[in-house]
Amino acid sequence: MLPIMRLPAQLTSPFSSTLSSLLLLLASFACAGIVAVPVAHAANPHKLWEIVSQECVPHMQAKGDPAPCASVDLERGFVVLKDLVGPAQYLLMPTRRLTGIESPELLAADAPNYWGYAWQQRFRVAQTLGRALRDEQLGLEVNSAAGRSQLHLHVHIDCMRRDVAESLAAHRADTLRQWTPWRFEGHRYWVMRLPADALHTDDPFKLAAARSAFAASAMGAQSLLLTAARFEDGSAGFYLVNMPVNFDLEEQGSAEVLMDHDCRW
Repeated sequence: MLPIMRLPAQLTSPFSSTLSSLLLLLASFACAGIVAVPVAHAANPHKLWEIVSQECVPHMQAKGDPAPCASVDLERGFVVLKDLVGPAQYLLMPTRRLTGIESPELLAADAPNYWGYAWQQRFRVAQTLGRALRDEQLGLEVNSAAGRSQLHLHVHIDCMRRDVAESLAAHRADTLRQWTPWRFEGHRYWVMRLPADALHTDDPFKLAAARSAFAASAMGAQSLLLTAARFEDGSAGFYLVNMPVNFDLEEQGSAEVLMDHDCRW
């Protein structure tokens, strides 16, 4: 499991009034060491936003140089940054200020599909490792408010754990776009099977919000992971995994534990 830290007592964030009490509780269980900044800066929950807004975007606008980011897409509104955790992990982040999975803008009808953008950037993992990877070996992930240390939305792009992929294979014949319970390592999740073109028509944030009325009203308590899959009929597609926060079961809403940042597969 990822290490746990307590955020500074003076930390405040722009959560909605509906979620404020829940998310302030979740924030006290935030994880450390999962962002693209040195450990010395981990206590600054705005570090990622500072990198995006004060370095990558201005450098791209002034000189056509995305550094320290690997890429800046001004037209579509996102940057890609190499994370310091793992040999090949990248983060995709919006160029606009979005706190995290709980940001209501992500559920707007015209919201950019950051998952689709992130999946297009998956080539960077194999490129950095210097070896070919199958899509089933790769995944995207966004942590809950309790499972992160940064107050700027970031999608993790990295390798999947082999045992996770093997366990998810039991859902190869699930009904498309239907949430199904999945238990793994004593934790409970929900999984949805999606077709290969899903990221052209579906947004994982909106699929998670549609799972239940509670999920829609407490998006900050959700964690999501998307990984490619090969189904029973031989077709390709995706598994979308939802890991909600459950303090009674010590589930902090960090589906990131399903990824392999060492890329040992």
